[in-house]
Amino acid sequence: MNRLSLTQRILLVILAVQAALFAALAAASLEGARRDIATETRLAVDTARALVLATVGTMHGAVPPDRIMQLLPERLVVPRHVTLGTVDILDGVVRRAPAPAAAHRSAPGWFALLVAPDLLETRLPVVIQGRPRGYVFIATDPAEEIALAWRNLSAFLGLAALASVVQGLLILLATRQALRPVMAIASRLADLRRGDLAARVGPVAQRDLTPIAAGVDDLAQALQQAQADRARLQRRVVTRGDEERKAVARDLHDEMGPCLFGLRVEADALRQAATTPAVEAHAQAIAQIAEEIARVNRALLGDLRPMAIGQLPLATVLGDYVADLGRRFPDLDIDLDLAPGMPEPDEATALTLFRILQEGTTNALRHAGAERVIVRLWTDPAHWRMVLSDDGRGMAPGSREGTGLTGMRERITLLGGDLTLSSGAGGTTISASLPLPQAE
Repeated sequence: MNRLSLTQRILLVILAVQAALFAALAAASLEGARRDIATETRLAVDTARALVLATVGTMHGAVPPDRIMQLLPERLVVPRHVTLGTVDILDGVVRRAPAPAAAHRSAPGWFALLVAPDLLETRLPVVIQGRPRGYVFIATDPAEEIALAWRNLSAFLGLAALASVVQGLLILLATRQALRPVMAIASRLADLRRGDLAARVGPVAQRDLTPIAAGVDDLAQALQQAQADRARLQRRVVTRGDEERKAVARDLHDEMGPCLFGLRVEADALRQAATTPAVEAHAQAIAQIAEEIARVNRALLGDLRPMAIGQLPLATVLGDYVADLGRRFPDLDIDLDLAPGMPEPDEATALTLFRILQEGTTNALRHAGAERVIVRLWTDPAHWRMVLSDDGRGMAPGSREGTGLTGMRERITLLGGDLTLSSGAGGTTISASLPLPQAE
């Protein structure tokens, strides 16, 4: 029973009620038909009795006494539902009165057994000149009445069955129409479960389901608002981290740069003023240490935040980075394909796209031994799309992502995007998507 739908359950209940009503109606109709047939046959016997008595009375004096028993069967009027006949006690001959042609009897035997009354036979003695000459027998014959009852009952129950079927179909259609908003609500809930928070039920025709539909729409609105709030908070987390790194990079550049420049100037002055080779050697060592600190500082600045991000268009920053890689690694062929007419992203998105390019090319150089890297960047109506593929060795089966890719995936997830990585013998492909500002 639990496996049946609500519509099927309602239909089963309706069919059960209809079957019970049909059975009760059939039983009541059979009982009524039985009473009616019994009444009709009793009335027919009474009528036949009166007719027989009247016929015998009229024949006395009008017909010779010795001819009465012979002519009586012809003079008798046979009413419906009975058979008449005479028995002459002198010769023992049974003579049946001619009965009118009977209608076609089509009642089945089982129906006749259910409604047929007990058969009755009445004998009326015929006395001629004070002596009994025989008798007239009256026997009930309800076959015609049973056939009529069968026709009436069949028509009545047939109409009742047709009405039950029509009623069941109408109730089924009405139930389906009434449950159609339930299917719409279930469909919207499925959309919400798949992540389509813009799905709405809208107004429904059934007032009883209006609160449920409104509740689903309010839930969707609340989930959509919560998702938007979470996306804003996640972007704010990423932006705040970028701002902090930007501030640290600015401090390193503004504070360390002049200090290192002054240190190199002082080391050069000391080397020029040195009076002994030992002092000159110390001055040279100081200059080399200052240069190493400056190199480390530049690397830290690059890791913290590329200075060109936010200052130059993204296409220029990516092009300059690829050109610099080409100069430093002439054996690596990098194909950068930027779609024309792209909007300028915000700093968080621009920095993320740059980091994807940086991480992908770094892995291709250090780990994959790639000779060619293809980078494509474009936008669709709602997302930035970047695909980076190389022809290197690919990741070994079962190997884990490096910290760089893991951190990149976490950053992209916080920005509301996603990153997929596929790697095999033919190389590695990184696919990333980030929402456009208007999608937020």
